[in-house]
Parts: sequence; C-alpha cells; structure tokens
Amino acid sequence: MVVDKPKLLWQLVFEGTWPMAVCFLENGRRLAAGNQAGQIYVWDLPETPPAFEAPKNSDRKAPDLPPVRRLDGHENGITRLLPTPDGKTLVSASLDRTLRVWQPADPASGSAEAIMDIDQRKAKAKRDRKDESLTAPGVKVDTLGSVATLAGHDDWVLSLASDREGKRWISGDMSARVIVWDLAERKEVRRWSGLSWNWILAVAMSADGGTAVVSEARYKRDDFDIPSAALRVYDTGTGQEKLDVLKTMFPKYKPDDTSYGGGQVWRKFVAAGLVAADMSPNGELVALGQGGETDTGKVHLLDVKTGKVVREVSGHQYGVTDVKFSADGKYLLSTGRDTMLRICQVEDGKEVAALGSSRGGQFKDWLSALAISPDQKFVAAADIAGLVHVWSLEG
Repeated sequence: MVVDKPKLLWQLVFEGTWPMAVCFLENGRRLAAGNQAGQIYVWDLPETPPAFEAPKNSDRKAPDLPPVRRLDGHENGITRLLPTPDGKTLVSASLDRTLRVWQPADPASGSAEAIMDIDQRKAKAKRDRKDESLTAPGVKVDTLGSVATLAGHDDWVLSLASDREGKRWISGDMSARVIVWDLAERKEVRRWSGLSWNWILAVAMSADGGTAVVSEARYKRDDFDIPSAALRVYDTGTGQEKLDVLKTMFPKYKPDDTSYGGGQVWRKFVAAGLVAADMSPNGELVALGQGGETDTGKVHLLDVKTGKVVREVSGHQYGVTDVKFSADGKYLLSTGRDTMLRICQVEDGKEVAALGSSRGGQFKDWLSALAISPDQKFVAAADIAGLVHVWSLEG
C-alpha cells in the first residue's frame, strides 16, 4: 500500500436506515454496501469521476453515482460484507441469523426501482410543504438473489472473517455462538460457545485459517452487575482454546465474576467492548478496536501467540467501529464515531493520514465500516448519515 496525498473520489448516497457494511468486489471497480434494512446495493465505479461542483448550501465534496444492482434475500440488517479473494463471490452476515452467499456478476433475475435519497426527499417535502418529491421516480436497478444460505445461528450474526484463500470462514452471534464454515461445501465444520451472557462482537482469522481470535462482551446491565468480557485465541480445526488473552493480561481476571469489582479488572482495556478485529497478513498480530461510547476508542495491537500488547496504533473519539490491515502488513486502517478514517504505520503507530471530516458529531454521521480495494489503491467507508465515501490513496 502507498499512501500519498489521498483524494476523495465519490460520495455515494445510500439514505434510509444506516449503512453498516461495505466492501470492494472483483478488481476494485465494484463496490457493495449493506444497511440496517437488509438491503445490499452494488455500484460500478468508473475509472475517472466526472468533474464536480458542490451544489449551493451543500456540504458535499464529491460526486454521487446511482447503484446498478440490488441483492435481495436478507430479512434484517446487514452487519458484515466480505468478498472472496478473487472478488467474484460475496458473503454477508445479517441480523436475520443467517449468512448468504452471492455471485454479484451473475445475470440479473429481475429489476426494481430504488430510492437512494429518501432523507433528502423528506427534507424537501417538509421545506416546500409539497409531497411531489416523495413520489418522484427513483433509479432503475437489476435485482439478484443469493446462491446459498448458511443457517446455523440462532441469534443475530454480528461478526464474520475468513482465511486468505476464502476457504474457511468464521462467524459469531449474540448468543455467544461461534461457527466455522467450509464455504466451498456450504457447510458448518465446527462450532463452540463463549460465555453464556455474551455477544460475539468481533472475530479474526489467520491467513491459513488455522487460528481465530474471538472477542466477546455485552454492555453492562448496571453499575453493580457487569457481565465479564472475554478475548480468546482458538484452533479452528478443533475448536480448542489456545490462549485466554484476558487471563494472561490480568491474573485477577475471572470469567465468572460479574461483580462491579470484577469488571474493573479488565474494563479499561476492553472499554465498552472490542468490537472490531483483524489479523495481520503474517498471523503474528491482531488489531482490536474499542467500540461503544467511550471517551477515546483505542486500537490495541496484540501478539497472537503471547497475548501481550505490542502497541496502540490509532484512536477515535467516542469509539472505534472497524479495523483492517493493509495487504503488506505495514498499515492499520480504522474508522470510528469521530467520523474519521485513520491510517497508521504498524511499526511505530504513527498516523500518516486522516480521511474525512466532522459533519455533526458521533450520533449523526459516524463511520460504521471500512473496506480496502484488492489493489490497495482505494479505500471506502460507510457512514450512518447515508453516504459511502471512496478515496484514492494516491492523489
């Protein structure tokens, strides 16, 4: 990856319920994003964006582009989108308790009208006291269904990761269940459970698929009854625990201690939950982002074998939402509730770029997810205000 004067290329409108997942497909000129309504849209990105002049009274900084396709099938919010290494297959995780497998380039099965700017339409109707904008035509998109549904979870699926070749996948849900999948066979190969009261907030898998890091937590019930968090390293072939990171870090940590005092042992490190995780390409490090409404969400870099903290490489006011290593392992990218996408050097933690700008605060438009193109030249981030931002890393 080369980071040299990044430039904002696109701001794709995806209004309505919050966009919560984004990824690049194929050669990186296709982009998919999913929202809390279970909708997944696909955009084709031209090599060169058109000339752009911001409309009056607008804070837009880059052009929009309508989607070309909608992927239909999920019945609840999309939490994660990940492509296979060749970019031809897409896997989605959802609050409808399933994973779905898609072939986005397959021939369309139908067509539909998509309203991508519903919030702007509602604002205009209210301002003009007329409803014409609400009934104006949308954009025409092809529609396509999934090629497979992976069922096995009994609760909302929050996390998803895969190995480098896209053969072995891992997912985690809000009932503390973890499932390892063989994608080619479309079947479950292993499962285990964490602490009964926890949610599986984040998972990360090594390049060879043999090791997984699983982050568990649940928001506190009250100040004197705090469910224990957990952070463990597993052998995905057997489902056996290889390392209990919190036990290694904090000798007084007890997973069955839900008291206020027990929570204070690990709380500063875990914060409101380690909600984002990614394994370095060489499998030696795992990045973990503190989420929730924290003062400043930190990104910890841990040694996977020892569980020891190597360094902190980024920070987001109000909390982290997503983290990803560059393909060469030199950079760590992160998004957060401070509406920023930050790029830091793994070697020393130095920040080399901060993309985005505050447009109203954490509860209006924080960035919910990020993606890196296969050629490492572009990054994308979805925000909860209804925009998908795409930057070139070499301006």
